[in-house]
Amino acid sequence: MSEGRAYGGESAEARAARRRAQLLAAGLAVFGTIGFRKATVRQLCREARVADRYFYDEFSSTEDLLLAVYDECHHVLRSAVTSAIADLHAEAGIDDVITVGLDAYLACVQDNPPLARLLWYEVLGVSEQVERRHVQRLNEFGELLGLILESRGLRLVEQTVAGRSILLTAIAGGVSQVTMNWIDNGYSARRADLVAPLASFIRSAAEMARVR
Repeated sequence: MSEGRAYGGESAEARAARRRAQLLAAGLAVFGTIGFRKATVRQLCREARVADRYFYDEFSSTEDLLLAVYDECHHVLRSAVTSAIADLHAEAGIDDVITVGLDAYLACVQDNPPLARLLWYEVLGVSEQVERRHVQRLNEFGELLGLILESRGLRLVEQTVAGRSILLTAIAGGVSQVTMNWIDNGYSARRADLVAPLASFIRSAAEMARVR
């Protein structure tokens, strides 16, 4: 009964939300440093500063937490891109939009090593469920790219819905692979040295598919 009551001025719902947020932050910190496969519920709860028994109130397993943290990391990455583009002048050209969006994307990756490790490494080979989520988020990132391009007047070919989706997934996959190589090489290349060729790649691929 006491679990449903307010305690110290905090409602049961607020306590649960706080514990969930703490576990999500702990998941990123632990999975993004020692790795998902080495993590235990006890380590996660110690990092989150919550009692072990509360873990299963929010998550069914460490994999369930991994998926939740993975989704949150994607949200952070998408928000970095969309916020940077939103700050541009409404009349900014497509080249400026692509360049600013890419720089914000790469800055978010570079400035958040645990996020980078989790998004590009810790989700690989975990399970079919995690692999499906990985593919889903990559497709969604491609769709975000399409919406950004089309919002600036660059209409993509729409012979079929599938054709448009394949194009955008191919672009997103190419950008993701370059990013993974950059992470693997310890961010040795300057962001600007990645932005320029990636922007050219995106623009060229989009122009080839443009509705004329």
